Amino acid sequence: MTESIKHFFNLLFDNSKSWTFRTAAGISIIGFLILTDITLSFTYNIYINNKIDQLEKIQTLKKDYKYDSLKLKKIVFLENKILNKEHYTEFLSRNLSNISFKSSIKDQNVNQSTTDTITTTKPIQSLFWMVFSSNYLLVLISPFLILLPVYNRESRTGAGILGWFASLVMIVAIVTLITWISYQIPLIWHNPIWNYILNFLIHTLLLILIVKLNKKN
Repeated sequence: MTESIKHFFNLLFDNSKSWTFRTAAGISIIGFLILTDITLSFTYNIYINNKIDQLEKIQTLKKDYKYDSLKLKKIVFLENKILNKEHYTEFLSRNLSNISFKSSIKDQNVNQSTTDTITTTKPIQSLFWMVFSSNYLLVLISPFLILLPVYNRESRTGAGILGWFASLVMIVAIVTLITWISYQIPLIWHNPIWNYILNFLIHTLLLILIVKLNKKN
């Protein structure tokens, strides 16, 4: 394990390697570690064990200071803070669960005085259109990037594979972040189409800005 970590740092800080190669290697390794951690729950188990230990200590402190209202108040505050603290996988799961593939949902309100059911429809954003409208360029180039090792011989080399995998990780991260940000925009005029249009315009303006900045450099 120690040798692997040492080799990792040597690879990142080896000046004989190009900056692009080192960046790709770093992103690839970090992406691999995150995927492994999510799959095997290494840090999540550590997080849960630490949380349980902290809560057990909090319970002991609450008994010791049950007659001291000021300290007890602070202890309860710490307890709530620990309970509300989230692991990064919980944070991602909670936010992604709020994203729906459906274009609308139905709320059923039952009148207490009658057995009639009143059904109302509330439009919500479609995940597909939210992703596409706010990341359309990245979405369009993704299939070509995924198949890059198939039609590009250089991409099948060691450095090429690292760069390819790093690019995939970066695109997934960027698309996820931008989509999450786009979901923070409230529903415009109760019609998700306006949100798609706004996402499209923002993405287009950002692309134009990036192109102009590159031309200046």
